[in-house]
Amino acid sequence: MATIRDIALLADVSPATVSRVLNHDETIHVSLETKKRVFEAAEQLSYQKPIRTNKQMNATHSFALVHWYDEVQELNDPYFLSIRIGIENECKLNNISLTKIFNNGNENYQFPEQKYDGIIVLGKFEHQQLKHFQNYSKNLVLVHGIAPKFEYDCVTADFKEITHDILDCILKKGHKKIGFIGGREKIIGTDHTFEDEREIVFQNYLKKIDLYNENLVKIGHFNYKDGYLLMKQLLAQQNNIPTCVFTASDTLAIGALRAIKEANIKIPEQISIISCNDIPTSKYISPTLSTVKIYTEFMGSQSVKLLLEQINENRKEKIRVIVPHKIIIRESFC
Repeated sequence: MATIRDIALLADVSPATVSRVLNHDETIHVSLETKKRVFEAAEQLSYQKPIRTNKQMNATHSFALVHWYDEVQELNDPYFLSIRIGIENECKLNNISLTKIFNNGNENYQFPEQKYDGIIVLGKFEHQQLKHFQNYSKNLVLVHGIAPKFEYDCVTADFKEITHDILDCILKKGHKKIGFIGGREKIIGTDHTFEDEREIVFQNYLKKIDLYNENLVKIGHFNYKDGYLLMKQLLAQQNNIPTCVFTASDTLAIGALRAIKEANIKIPEQISIISCNDIPTSKYISPTLSTVKIYTEFMGSQSVKLLLEQINENRKEKIRVIVPHKIIIRESFC
């Protein structure tokens, strides 16, 4: 059986760092890249945590976290990783046992137990999938998903308002040639693809003021590679290069920054970049990334609190929590 020391050797960190990362110690100061190495090493070695203490075994409630990503995808998306950490920390504070159920490549999720006190659904799912989850618990909370007609509690960010705020900020700086790099989200195991709300609002907003140019809009997947490749496409347009680009996520932005640097274009003097999520890396890259902070760990903790309300207070009315956001201007935007 793999040990913490085995993980430390493989990840090239100390055993103490491994222990604190795996236990989601908020006081540890290590990079997101280091955390990813630790989690990847633990997965590679099939590491299992030691048997739970009596306190954990006598947990007050049993929750399941159903994730629309698999573990590798989550490691490459700090937005969802941060939400999950918020869920785990809040469960730990309330002595709640948490079973994590990651996507296994199709829409039929495998639940280890027959019943749970509550289920947190992280990501976007089809209506029939949500109904299937209710076979395992009547208490559901959606995170990063919207329930039509208030059928379920949900916790999400207001990407419509976020996009409006970003475009207001861009226009105040005098930009007229505004580009967009975004992604589409797909429910694994289905053919259903979601058009991102940021993309929709970007298009509608700029069309109203006659500044929309479809040639300055590039859509791929929410990852570093597509951010890099899509920015190279924008830069290849010669005389039609935007002066500012809004990227729908920080992972896309980091890839885009690399493409701009390789083209020897100055940031922000020639092209400004502003993004969304404020992942930990955004304040350490060069130039530092202007972005919108979304309180992702708060999203996770709120989902646990909503489940506890449903259980302890027998609340039947459904609640939608919209988390706050804040634009953070750094070196990449002017």
